[in-house]
Amino acid sequence: LILSKLFNHEKITFCFITLFSLLTGCDNSVDVNEQYDYTIEQQMGCYCSHGGIWLKLFVVQDTISKAIIISDNRKLSYEEFRFHKSIKDLFKQIEQIDMSTYELRITMDPTNTYPSYLYYNPKPIVNGDTVLVIVDADISYSTRNYLKIN
Repeated sequence: LILSKLFNHEKITFCFITLFSLLTGCDNSVDVNEQYDYTIEQQMGCYCSHGGIWLKLFVVQDTISKAIIISDNRKLSYEEFRFHKSIKDLFKQIEQIDMSTYELRITMDPTNTYPSYLYYNPKPIVNGDTVLVIVDADISYSTRNYLKIN
């Protein structure tokens, strides 16, 4: 009632539409015009930012070009997703791990033959009677929902 005295109905409607457009107009969704080779969902287990959060990764020529948080569809900057890995990078990581110094666990996706789970952690270092255990250095990647686009 007070608003209707201050503004006419057209102004209220215009303000509401403008406010709604500003709130919903953020670049949080995927542009359907963009081309990707495939998408995957991935969660990193680590002591890092976005550890434990599922992201949807958009991959072009084996490079992650975009990432969004699945729970709220928020687009991330490169700095926020740079430690996540494409399928090719997961295989590279497996090849590079020195089995004499790291514990390694891998689970392959049964239908698409990519690593659906990759875990590695430095093994304890034994020097005589001294055992050095590096804590909080383990990293894991859980990957699911591979979808080939092109």
